[in-house]
Amino acid sequence: MLRKGILLGLIGLLLAGVGAFAQEPVTIEFWHSMSSGHQPHLVALVDKFMAEYPYITVNLTYQGGYGDTEDKVEASVVAGTPPTMVQLYENVITPLVEVLYPIGPHMTAEEQADILDGLVENNTFDGVLVSVPWNKSIMVLYYRPDLVPTPPTTWEEFLAVSAALTVDVDGDGVIDRYGTGLRPYNPELYLNYLVQNGGTILNDDWSAVTIGDQPGLEAMQYAESLVPYSYISSGYLSDVIGQDLLAMFVDTSAGYYYNVKAATDNGLPLTVAVVPAGPVNAKSAIQGTNLVVFDMGQTQAQKDAGVLLAKFLIRPENTVAWSLRGGYLPVVKSAYETQEWLDYLAANPDYVVMSEAMVDGFAQILHPNYGLMRGVIGSAFEEVILGASTAAEAMANLVLDLTDLLDE
Repeated sequence: MLRKGILLGLIGLLLAGVGAFAQEPVTIEFWHSMSSGHQPHLVALVDKFMAEYPYITVNLTYQGGYGDTEDKVEASVVAGTPPTMVQLYENVITPLVEVLYPIGPHMTAEEQADILDGLVENNTFDGVLVSVPWNKSIMVLYYRPDLVPTPPTTWEEFLAVSAALTVDVDGDGVIDRYGTGLRPYNPELYLNYLVQNGGTILNDDWSAVTIGDQPGLEAMQYAESLVPYSYISSGYLSDVIGQDLLAMFVDTSAGYYYNVKAATDNGLPLTVAVVPAGPVNAKSAIQGTNLVVFDMGQTQAQKDAGVLLAKFLIRPENTVAWSLRGGYLPVVKSAYETQEWLDYLAANPDYVVMSEAMVDGFAQILHPNYGLMRGVIGSAFEEVILGASTAAEAMANLVLDLTDLLDE
C-alpha cells in the first residue's frame, strides 16, 4: 500500500508538471511612464515576474511622461490596438472603463481587502474594482529643523511660522529666505486645503458644484494669505531648497529623494512631518497612477497574463521593493507589516510619517470630466498665487467653469 501511495503521488506530480509546462506562450505589452530613475527597478520586477511565469513574455515599453502615455493610449483605443496593460491616472481611466478588463473579479476577497482603504474607491467603477493602485505618493511637509525646531501643526501655525521666517538677511531690501514655497499650477495643494476645510468639488451625486461654497473660498483665501511669505517657482521646489531660499514647503513623498538630496548636497538639513491640519482635518492628497488591463484587442490569454502581472506588482513584497527603490509608498496593508518595511522604517523615521499620512489620505474623484476639472482648478489656484485674481474672483470664475464641465 505504501508503494502504491508513493506511485500515485509521483503520477500526480508528473501530471502537475505536464500541466505547468503545457501553458501556451503568451506575449503582452506593458506601457509605462517610468523614466531613467525608476525604470531599472521596474525592469527588475518584470524580470522577476517572467522568471515566475516563464510562459509569459512582457514587452516593457517606455512611452514618455504621463501626458505622452495618456495621448498614446487614447490614440491606440481609437485605432482598436491598445496595449495589454498600462499605468494611468484615475481621470484617464474613467472614460475608458468600457474597454477595460476588470482586475478585481480575478482577485480573492483577501487580496482586494488588502488594498489600502483610501485607494479602493478611486479604482472602483459601478461597484467593480476595475484597476489597482501602483505608484502612489502622499503630500507631506518638508522643513529645515535648523530653522523650524518644531514643525507647525495647524494652518494658523504654518502661516505664522512662514511670516516669521521670511527675512531680509543682509538688509539690502530684498528677501533672502522665504518661510515657504508655492508652485503656481498645483491643484493638489489647493485640494489639500479644500478637504482639510471640509469642502468638496461636487456634491455627492455630482449634480452641483460645491467648491465655491464657504469652505472652498476659505481654502483659496488661505492659499492667498501665504503668497507674501512664499518663494514662487514654476519648477520643482527641490531646485530651490538647496539654494537656502526656503524654510519649509508642502510636496509629495515621491519627491523625498530629490528634496533631501538637494538640501544635503548643500549642507542643509531637511526632514518631514504631516501636513498642517486645517479646521476640519489633516488629510493629504494621494497622487500617482494605477494599473489597468485592456479588454479591447486582447486574447483571453493576454488578459489573464495582464491580471497576473498587476496582482504580482502589488504583492506585499513587491510593492515594498518598488517603494524602497522608487520612492513611493506601499499600496496594500500587509506590506506595512512586512519585516523589510518595518526595518526600513526603523532606519528611516521620515517614512514613518509618510506611511501614517498615506493610510489616511484621500484620492481624486471619478467624474468623467475630472481631468478637465483638475485643469481649471489648477488654473484658478495659479491665478491667485501669481496675483492675477483675488481668491474671490478666481473662485467665482472656477464655479462657472466647473458648472460648464458638469453639464457636458
